[in-house]
Amino acid sequence: MGSQTPGGNHAPEQISAADSAGYTRDLLESLKKIAEGQGQSLLAHLLHMASTEAKYQSRQAQETPPPE
Repeated sequence: MGSQTPGGNHAPEQISAADSAGYTRDLLESLKKIAEGQGQSLLAHLLHMASTEAKYQSRQAQETPPPE
């Protein structure tokens, strides 16, 4: 897991921007399905829009080299 910091907190794992956006997209898709199942169409639509943006960000991050 993350490395221990002096204050006792765990530092987050280092993951790529593409992986982070992909994970966020997966979470948003799951939330969208829940909203749809509850008849919350506006919320489902907004979650779909956010998921689409996360997919775009993931693709952009894969095409863009990391900063040096």
